[in-house]
Order: sequence, then C-alpha cells, then structure tokens
Amino acid sequence: MSHQVRILARAQEDFEALVAWISERSPQGAERWVASFEVALSKLENNPFIQPMASESKELGEEVRNVMFRTKAGRTYRALFVVVGDEVRILRVRGSGQPPVTREDIGRE
Repeated sequence: MSHQVRILARAQEDFEALVAWISERSPQGAERWVASFEVALSKLENNPFIQPMASESKELGEEVRNVMFRTKAGRTYRALFVVVGDEVRILRVRGSGQPPVTREDIGRE
C-alpha cells in the first residue's frame, strides 16, 4: 500500500525554522539537510510501520513514530508522525538537542 505523506502546520514551521537556522551557518548545509529530510519522508510512502515508535508515544497515548535522518556533520534529526489510513501525517521535526514532544506540541489541524 502506498501512503501519502502530509506535513502538518507545526511540522512545516519546524522545518522552516531549522532550514533558516542552518542556512545562516551554511547555505550548502541547509540544501543537504533538506535533501536528507526528503529522503527520510520518501521512506514513509511504502511502509511507515517499519519506523520505530517515538520515545514519547506512550506518554502521548497514541502510536507516534519517528523517522531519523542525519546531516553530513552527523547531527541527528527526526520527523515524528502518525499513520491515519493511507496518510502519513508529519507532526513535528526535531533536532537532537530539543526536549521531548508533549501533547501541547502536537496540536492537530
């Protein structure tokens, strides 16, 4: 089954903020980061359930999963998502230094 990936508003805000932050330091690094993010999302189209549960899943009370991706410098990022029918909904995009996601952090549209 093929899934459609949809980035929700808060995840889009995360994405834009991270791209802006990385761009200030390295425009080429930001381009590579975006490419790495896109590769991670493409993995979700065929089988999102192969990705592990997010550490916050139990506290959030639902199956929140994450797909990890890295920069060339080795920094790890993750996109948190849920699967609803044939749709993968990206809830948030987080860097390694950010605190765990809470219920308030994943407001839905």
